[in-house]
Amino acid sequence: MADIERVLITGGCGFIGANLVRFLKDRTAWSVRVIDDLRGGTGAHLHQGMAELVVGDASDKETARRSLEGVDAVVHLAAQTGVIPSLKDPELDFSGNAAATFSILESCRRVGVERFVFASSGAVLGDAEPPLHEGLVPRPLSPYGAGKLVGEAYCCAYAGSFGMRTVALRFANVYGPFSRHKRTAVPIFIARCLAGEPLEIYGDGSQTRDFIYVEDLCEGIYRALVAEGTAGEVFQLGTGVETSVSELADTVHELLGGSEVVYRPARSGEVRRSMIDVSKARSMLSFDASVELREGVQRTAQWLRSSR
Repeated sequence: MADIERVLITGGCGFIGANLVRFLKDRTAWSVRVIDDLRGGTGAHLHQGMAELVVGDASDKETARRSLEGVDAVVHLAAQTGVIPSLKDPELDFSGNAAATFSILESCRRVGVERFVFASSGAVLGDAEPPLHEGLVPRPLSPYGAGKLVGEAYCCAYAGSFGMRTVALRFANVYGPFSRHKRTAVPIFIARCLAGEPLEIYGDGSQTRDFIYVEDLCEGIYRALVAEGTAGEVFQLGTGVETSVSELADTVHELLGGSEVVYRPARSGEVRRSMIDVSKARSMLSFDASVELREGVQRTAQWLRSSR
């Protein structure tokens, strides 16, 4: 196993970070430190003493330097998230993604932290024909996808130029506990069903996504942290299952009860189809998602009910 004693998670008070802290505390003996600017709220309650919390911006050099003291590896989750927000404010997206990733990566190089796992996205590939794999030429359709591609490029360059053990992970559509604030299909559909509100589908519902439960994603992040011989690599993390938005709505309906479906005009910048080829992650990281959509929706709904 990799020689890791303390991990820093940037953006660790967010949805994925809250789950990753718990996953690492259950799986390892590592100490966990979180840095977060708390844009999404106070966040401190998420970790219940499981992680040291540094409040601040990971892209600020002095804050990053202090946060990286005694750290052996970094998981960079902090980001300006989402395709739609990036269309509304491309400049803000650039500062929160491309510029921020470069800044924390450079801070790691300066203090000698070699292991760096970067949260990227399938948005770098744009509207490529699925299954999506690492050999496809990136053609992002949104500023968000472009910013993530810049981050991937710098990770590769820092591996090649400075010997850092960087790994970029392109997340599929993640869902699960601690996602109440997320404006993505699974938590929105579940919350609307629980509230008896109509489900809104943008487009005709035939658009597809690869939905991965957050516990499976955390497994992939962990495997990327401890893997050897993967410096500079990019991995797609998903389930390999293509699910339409209409099929997702049907699953939520079946499990939680009916709400009417309202169709809205399709939104620009969003891809039509998405499904991941996980063969590279399976081969090099021994990664395979295990939670099926139906079970994941049930777990997420249970958390949303209990956390009200």
